[in-house]
Amino acid sequence: MHEEIINLIDSPELREHLLHNPQLLSGDHYTQIIGGASIEINRKREMLSRLVAAERGSSDKTFDWYGPERCIDYIDDCLGALKAVDGNGKTLLISEISFVDNEVGSAITHGPFPVASWQAALAAMEAYAGKWSEMTDLSSSYWMIELFNLANDPSCSYPYDGFLQPDYTYYANISGEIQYLCREEVGECGEVRDCIVGEIFGPWFKGAYVDLPTPYKKGDILEIDCRPWAPGPCYCLVANSKLDCLYPDGDEQIRCGSIPYGSCFAGWARTNLMLSPVFRARRVARPLPEACATLQAIELNQIDNLLEECASSKEEEPIWLDIYRHRAR
Repeated sequence: MHEEIINLIDSPELREHLLHNPQLLSGDHYTQIIGGASIEINRKREMLSRLVAAERGSSDKTFDWYGPERCIDYIDDCLGALKAVDGNGKTLLISEISFVDNEVGSAITHGPFPVASWQAALAAMEAYAGKWSEMTDLSSSYWMIELFNLANDPSCSYPYDGFLQPDYTYYANISGEIQYLCREEVGECGEVRDCIVGEIFGPWFKGAYVDLPTPYKKGDILEIDCRPWAPGPCYCLVANSKLDCLYPDGDEQIRCGSIPYGSCFAGWARTNLMLSPVFRARRVARPLPEACATLQAIELNQIDNLLEECASSKEEEPIWLDIYRHRAR
């Protein structure tokens, strides 16, 4: 069971590292891997159920924060709400397709497309793919489907007072296969988005964070390709054991960020990053593509100074992340 979960990781070095060192992983790690993997949501539920059974057969308590039973209840709630959409006028689904682009992240969208049922949404997504697939590369695109309860009070819709906000959001690949879920936290005004992603619950840092032990070392250059959920391939240089990194921002400037938190490529702030870069990172040998010439020129003894310099100027960057909506203003 545990080996099957580790094999959900696409990164070859990380997968081999964990397969050979399973003692580094806790039950929470296995739950995180399932939640963060780019696989169909019902498969996640099935694997979580088996993880529960495995825990019951063990004398050790292995879950501190991310108990799989809670995740299963969460998935059932989100999918149950989707099945309840029946065209009776009380709820509305709105679909929007995002086109991942290396320069602007996933900010290029087409839609919205309102429908009255999940079956209608599936039919619309299939029709869209059938019409545009011959003219447009849809392999780097994904769907965001939002469920609105029309009975909600729009004055209680933080942070956009006066406009309804979705109760649930479903992220699906181009064929309509749901892989990630988000819902408004239960409360008076639903001010926070919970998500089934890498860190299981919570939108912080766009939801994709995972804290897996990795084999990467300072000076490693990684290629990261999280398509269709983010631009790719992208390149960054590992700065320390915490996986802080340096990356080119597209105009021959070097920025600093964090691979586990997803801030490791140009345009990350405009990306609905549901899949953690840790899942798709792989070491690459020099030389890098011409666009990464600035990154390639960094010597090992320059990394600490560059990281400090970048970090000190980071607060001056005019980017404010709207963590409640997983988007940037």
